[in-house]
Amino acid sequence: MSLSTVRLHQLLVAAAFLVPCVVLVGAAWWNRAEVLREADGAIQRTAAVMHEHASKVFDTAELAMDRVDDYVFDRSWTQIGAPATSAFLSTLKAPLAQAVAVWVVDPQGVVRASSREGDLGTGVAHRDIFAVHRARDIGIYVGPSVREGDQQTFAVSRRRSTEDGRFDGVIVIALGTSYFARFYAEVAAPVAHEALLLRADGVVLVREPEGLGAEPRLPAADPLMRAIHARPQAGFATVAAPGLPEERTAWRRVGDYPVQVAYALQTRVAEERWHENLQLYGAVAAVSALTLVLMAWLALRRARAEEEALASLTRETAQRAAAEEQLRQSQKMEAVGQLTGGIAHDFNNLLAVITGSLEVLQRRIARGDTDVTRFIDGALDGADRAAKLTHRLLAFARQQPLEPRPTDPNDLITGMVDLLRRTLGETVTVETRLAVAAPPIFVDRNQLENAILNLAVNARDAMPGGGRLTLETARETAEGGRPVIAVTVRDTGTGMPPEVVARAFEPFFTTKPQGRGTGLGLSQVYGFVTQSGGTVRIDSKPGLGTAIVLVLPVYDGDAPVETSGRGRFGGPAPERRARTVLVVEDDAMVRRASAETIGELGYRTLTAPDGQAALACLDSNRDVSVLFTDVVMPGLDGPTLAAEARRRRPGLKVVFATGHGRDEERDGPLPGPDETVLRKPFSIEDLAAALQAVSREEASA
Repeated sequence: MSLSTVRLHQLLVAAAFLVPCVVLVGAAWWNRAEVLREADGAIQRTAAVMHEHASKVFDTAELAMDRVDDYVFDRSWTQIGAPATSAFLSTLKAPLAQAVAVWVVDPQGVVRASSREGDLGTGVAHRDIFAVHRARDIGIYVGPSVREGDQQTFAVSRRRSTEDGRFDGVIVIALGTSYFARFYAEVAAPVAHEALLLRADGVVLVREPEGLGAEPRLPAADPLMRAIHARPQAGFATVAAPGLPEERTAWRRVGDYPVQVAYALQTRVAEERWHENLQLYGAVAAVSALTLVLMAWLALRRARAEEEALASLTRETAQRAAAEEQLRQSQKMEAVGQLTGGIAHDFNNLLAVITGSLEVLQRRIARGDTDVTRFIDGALDGADRAAKLTHRLLAFARQQPLEPRPTDPNDLITGMVDLLRRTLGETVTVETRLAVAAPPIFVDRNQLENAILNLAVNARDAMPGGGRLTLETARETAEGGRPVIAVTVRDTGTGMPPEVVARAFEPFFTTKPQGRGTGLGLSQVYGFVTQSGGTVRIDSKPGLGTAIVLVLPVYDGDAPVETSGRGRFGGPAPERRARTVLVVEDDAMVRRASAETIGELGYRTLTAPDGQAALACLDSNRDVSVLFTDVVMPGLDGPTLAAEARRRRPGLKVVFATGHGRDEERDGPLPGPDETVLRKPFSIEDLAAALQAVSREEASA
């Protein structure tokens, strides 16, 4: 064997060992990156699930505090301390698995009502969940984790204020940490991990596993806290505290609450699968060293197989995600299409009534005919029905304030039949069985319509092949002989087993597939009915359909019953007043109509298209006594204009007008709680009452 041949052989032998080693190192490095990338994705998905869970829990707690605040509103502390309030709190807490206790605390820091009997009279003035609310309203406050008996809890509190803004105690809901820990243990990977629920200042509320770490608070210098402060909303980072293993951590802020969820996995734990793969690669490399050709062939074959498998898996995942997204969008568009189709049909009918009446009115007036009252009435009725239709849409979107009034249940159901038939589709037959001369009930008409619509949509989902939906009203007698009206929504669908009926009103409980329901529909119906002083019951058996009965108290007051009609301003115009009203509205047609209506009431009017023009008008017309302004305008908005106008003219009275369902959700200043605000479209009676009210205030001042 020549020297060159020996050297070639040596080179081949060296290559037989070196090439597999190089390939092994490269494959190992690539595999490590893939393993860590998959682990990072799993960590972030787990943090997202924890975030969704925490958001629902805190939103439910805030809704519960709203209900408590509504219940104790306008009640004295003697009434709040009565057993009935504690009984209400117990009933409110019962379906909330995450809640341990619900308290109402007086301004001295004493628990005056509680869902637990042993908490009454407890002093909490020394605790931060009470003290932080004294100086000002900071919204929702989350207290630190504390030990109460045999369980660990943390409290969520909110300030109560009097009408003049004085501190009037707090509402507290104590949440059990074990509830969160159990959930985190279920959703976490079956490896060593750390799941945290912590405040923005680093105070640890929940830690799972419970015994992992001893710090009740992460210091500001902690690597995780520094990462959260850099990206407070959400993020992912690899952090390592001095003397501790490196961790891969994802976190997310829970809505607008001062709380974060974080999920961490040590890098060495994430690399365990990579270590297992290394053993396999080593065995392959050892066998491949027998021959360079075999090694290359095996490595190439394995690389190609893995690449094809990964590409196939990636394609399948992308296809499945795209199919799921298309299905969700299809379901959303189907529901929106059904609803908007019905609304469009109703609006077209209403526009036909309005335009037809106005066209006939125009022709009659052109001929000199004065018998036109019925055409004016027809146009006004159409406009009224259109306004109520927009209110119904706002109620469906939960954007309309709660306004209970005496309501005829038969009239309400009759008015919804056409909408339900178009919304539910041709496969569902809608029937009514109404009690004769049913007495009025005291509810928010729009919210009751929304509840019936929700129940009807649920009934349609329970009848995939079509069926019959029956709306019923009946007189009943509640405990104590109190008369009530039972409004029943009955279907011929699949029905529910007893275990589902028992949990139907729990928040976030749903039997629908993922993406088809939030689990909040029935709980919202339950909350609305109980807030209205009524009860809800379910009568259902598998295969025999479902009947949901809303039992509402009969109204025994003297106020007129709300129907779909409209009052007429039939009296003469009021006596002309020596007052001038400045009308500020950016829409020219609305500005002209408002000015003419105010002039019809006997006032002198001036107009301005925006806030700057209004201020100039005020400076040049000292006899302006009332400012009538829209809330939302480009440039200088209504509340800002009112503040500047009052600075220049301290005695100026202001009336606001708005067409938005909830102005408090927009950015910028808002009208004060004692301000006069008219909701568009308003009647001439409402406008006259508002102007007369501010005039009386001016006279009394």
